[in-house]
Amino acid sequence: MEKRLKSWQGWLLFAGTMAVVFVLGMLASSVTERRAEIASVINNKKTEIKDVEGRNELFEPNYPREYQTWTETADTSFKSLYNGNQAVDVLEQRPNMVVLWAGYTFSKDYSTPRGHMHAIEDMRHTLRVGSPMTEEDGGPQPATCWTCKSPDVPRMMQSIGAENFYKSKWSAMGKEIVNPIGCADCHEPENMNLRISRPALIEAFRRQGKDVTKATPQEMRSLVCAQCHVEYYFKGDGKYLTFPWDKGFTVEDMEAYYDEAGFADYKHKLSRTPILKAQHPDYELS
Repeated sequence: MEKRLKSWQGWLLFAGTMAVVFVLGMLASSVTERRAEIASVINNKKTEIKDVEGRNELFEPNYPREYQTWTETADTSFKSLYNGNQAVDVLEQRPNMVVLWAGYTFSKDYSTPRGHMHAIEDMRHTLRVGSPMTEEDGGPQPATCWTCKSPDVPRMMQSIGAENFYKSKWSAMGKEIVNPIGCADCHEPENMNLRISRPALIEAFRRQGKDVTKATPQEMRSLVCAQCHVEYYFKGDGKYLTFPWDKGFTVEDMEAYYDEAGFADYKHKLSRTPILKAQHPDYELS
């Protein structure tokens, strides 16, 4: 009986080992195939793209499959209880938000966001950035509002400097910021390696004593999104884009940062209470 049991255990161990070897072989094959595909794409590029190229369509000849998935962000057919990808007038659905945001630009207009391909169109459509608003309401807004909306932003920052970009008016960049969120926002055009194209993220980690250039490829998959999908504020008269991470990533840490800086997003027009409004702290909550 004991001999038969040991024989059964041996076969089980053998089968388990073979399964592990098979999975590892498939993984190695996948990695090898992926590396070969990358090498093939890089070696057979049809278009040379350099530096901070913002025109997304130039990437299509070299990376047709990736470009196709990007164009799918134009889709607005999905709707659900939790927004979907259609532009819905939230203030119409929830008029109480007009009172909650009284004195803040969101009380003027707030539609749920659509896909990346609609970034520029939606920015030009919203009432939150235009000149009709008074200074008390926060408008006209600074060019900082463009920061996460286009691969033209790194190009302009390289041209005039990030500080000068931020302190310009939103309307001053209208002729330059024309391409919606796309390839060059997260990838090096020459080889499509992941990269950080916005200074705010680099500066935030630097203040914590961390070097983003030493991030692993896996970490970069999150960090390229963290350039924009974060809590942030416009610091000082120059409206310098800043992430409030100096004390940490929790709600309490960021609130302590704001309290120390004496910052509030707006003062409520009715109660005159200083209020903080979280933007979209996706990276901090992930």
